[in-house]
Amino acid sequence: MPRFARDEAALRGVLFGIKLVACPHCRRCGALIGHGFLRGYAECGSERVVRGRRFFCSDRYLGEGCGHTFSVTLITVLAGFVVRTLTLLCFAQAVLAGLTRRAAWLGAARGAFSLSSAYRLWRRLQAAQSELRARLSRESPAPACAAREPLAQLFGHFAAVPRGSDDADVLAAFQAHTQRGLFDTKRV
Repeated sequence: MPRFARDEAALRGVLFGIKLVACPHCRRCGALIGHGFLRGYAECGSERVVRGRRFFCSDRYLGEGCGHTFSVTLITVLAGFVVRTLTLLCFAQAVLAGLTRRAAWLGAARGAFSLSSAYRLWRRLQAAQSELRARLSRESPAPACAAREPLAQLFGHFAAVPRGSDDADVLAAFQAHTQRGLFDTKRV
């Protein structure tokens, strides 16, 4: 069962084949049903956008499911944040290019988010760095990098992970390839 989908069309594709998929909790086939969309705020503006889809393992009406739900989200979604992966990527690249975190955030987020969001994301990225390196090493060997900054080496390694040729967002491509969230530290 995928945890991430490329776009809303891929989410519909998951929904159409859901009866043939085993529940990730109880491993029963045929009990899963669509349970609505995950909606959240857009990065710019106050409209609500689709961030993913929920599924329910039905235990209603003598069903044999377990009653648990799970989600399939879009690859550009960072769990727990309104900010998308491309904004985080632009922010980190600007900081690595020499800008202050404040200036980099104002350029990447275009004034849509508070500065505290930038610092919170930066701390989360720093804290997840060793786990991300371990996950990246399982996918591909670390490329040679002349940069001395550990975060620059990490983003160089992100670029070395296999992905589609049209993916400019290496963080979203990494989530799609590994089927795990960027800041997901739970062992699978």
